[in-house]
Amino acid sequence: MDTILIADDEQAFLDLMVRILKKDHNLLVARNWNEVLEKFESNVWRLNAAILDVNMPGLSVDPFTMVEKLLKSNHTVPMIIMSGQGVVLRQEFLRIGVFQYYGKPIDMIDLRQNIKGALRYNRALRKLENYEKQSKDAARYHRDLYNLDFDEIREHIGSLDSDGRMTPVLIRSEVGSKPARIAEIIHRQTDGKLFFQKVCGESLKNILPYNLQNGDTLFLEGIEHLGDDEKIFLLNVLKDMQPDNGHHGQSYPKFRLIASINKSVASEGNDNGSSAWSELVELLARVEVRVDPLRLRKHDLRKVITAVFEQKKKEYFSKPDTVSEELYELLEEYNWPLNYDELELVIESLLLTCQDHIVLQKHLHQLDFSDMAYQKYPTLDDMVDEHIKKALRLTRGNKSRAAKMLGITPKTLYARIRN
Repeated sequence: MDTILIADDEQAFLDLMVRILKKDHNLLVARNWNEVLEKFESNVWRLNAAILDVNMPGLSVDPFTMVEKLLKSNHTVPMIIMSGQGVVLRQEFLRIGVFQYYGKPIDMIDLRQNIKGALRYNRALRKLENYEKQSKDAARYHRDLYNLDFDEIREHIGSLDSDGRMTPVLIRSEVGSKPARIAEIIHRQTDGKLFFQKVCGESLKNILPYNLQNGDTLFLEGIEHLGDDEKIFLLNVLKDMQPDNGHHGQSYPKFRLIASINKSVASEGNDNGSSAWSELVELLARVEVRVDPLRLRKHDLRKVITAVFEQKKKEYFSKPDTVSEELYELLEEYNWPLNYDELELVIESLLLTCQDHIVLQKHLHQLDFSDMAYQKYPTLDDMVDEHIKKALRLTRGNKSRAAKMLGITPKTLYARIRN
């Protein structure tokens, strides 16, 4: 049940409020400002609303300063203020952020409706605060995971945005880096209005311009898979959005495009979409975010492993406290062909299966990952087969998920398995 603080030095009013609200709410009662401060401070994170009479004993400063102090201690607690001075104080209290102000005598029916509104407001503020905290935690985790400075990226984008035009962003990464995560963090950091995510492969004309509005963000994953006509269409859309380009095409909403490309794709100068492809990549690459694969990050792989371990430990409330030195060495030696996806899945598996306080090398062997780092110089076919086996093992035989993890179509995976 919601918890409400009620404060008034008139016992008759307190008895009335308790009688009205005690059935549906937990109530904290105060009869002077000293009790208000004590109960507010000791219950600040479980309070959902406060109903305060300002003309009570114990007021050491003016009522505005006192109420403002309470609001700053927890801005998610809406304040309903009561005073016998009528509307004289109303504007000042509303200015400092109270939810509602009542002059006495009070209309109890109206007060009850406002209490319901205050509680809904409290729930909305708490959800928003929790969302913002999760967003900051996610940005911090992925900053450590991918070695990216999102503040610097945001500032760079902001320096290029002008006249409502939203600069496009290109993310270069390999399979297993989940560019959608990076795109969403960039979207949040640049105050995007609404986030659309699309895996390339189908026509873009169903999205542009009918589903987008000014200020939206569109993330296209894997633009290397676009057909030639789609590349030309997307290029023309971006040209239409450029200021003073002399292009007289269709007018599109001013949205931000974030596109990802697999770094292992052949160079832009080849026949991968002809000249439109090169021009498209050049236009997108004004803000380019590069995610290094784990095999190129041997120097800080331990930091990455630790970041993943700490994050997943919080998510799963797991028993292990740390990773043993021998296991660190083994994980550092491995080349992580499936990149960050594989690392997260291995750490998750260890945390879910290990019942000890320290994760040892034996726990990895128990998960049938005992071949990690044993094959340092495999042939290309060996690597392909090993990646497929590992993807199937990590996805527990789910071929569709394994194909997505490997960045190939299910049809290609089935053909490889048959061979």
